[in-house]
Amino acid sequence: MKKIIAIALFAVMAVSASAQLYVGGSVSAWRNGTEKVTTASILPEVGYTLSDQFAIGTVIGWEHSHETGISTNIVRFEPYARYTFFKSGIVGLFVDGGFGLGFGKAKFEEGDSDTATVWNIGFKPGVSFQVSDRCSLVAHFGFLGYQGANDAAKAADYADEWGLNLSGNSLKLGFYYTF
Repeated sequence: MKKIIAIALFAVMAVSASAQLYVGGSVSAWRNGTEKVTTASILPEVGYTLSDQFAIGTVIGWEHSHETGISTNIVRFEPYARYTFFKSGIVGLFVDGGFGLGFGKAKFEEGDSDTATVWNIGFKPGVSFQVSDRCSLVAHFGFLGYQGANDAAKAADYADEWGLNLSGNSLKLGFYYTF
């Protein structure tokens, strides 16, 4: 029993020795002129690098959407686990797997709705560029998984969807600082 506890302690210390905290986030803005839809998001992020391949983190942020007669504001919480599957020089390719919850209000010309709730589960691929030892530029593009919404959110044009999304709305650019 003592050997098992000693091995577990050494494993935790080894992981902790290579672990690093990072903070950053992303911003996005998109305007669809044909459908007259504007979206914007500010998504601060904090994470913990466990090794060269694995990290865990969470995004806590705000998302806004406006279309003729409908405006929504959603607060999002999206924890994830990150796997970096390719690294060469300053470039790294990764995929984030996780889930997300969002709560907010939808404002219509007639007044406010009930609480709008959205959720998702799936994978988000990305690329990172290490600018210096502590700074990285990060881009997420795409989503593979399921996204859902309650009735109040559906009234504001959120929907139950699943599959692969590679539209321009899925592009998010970010910056990380590693401690």
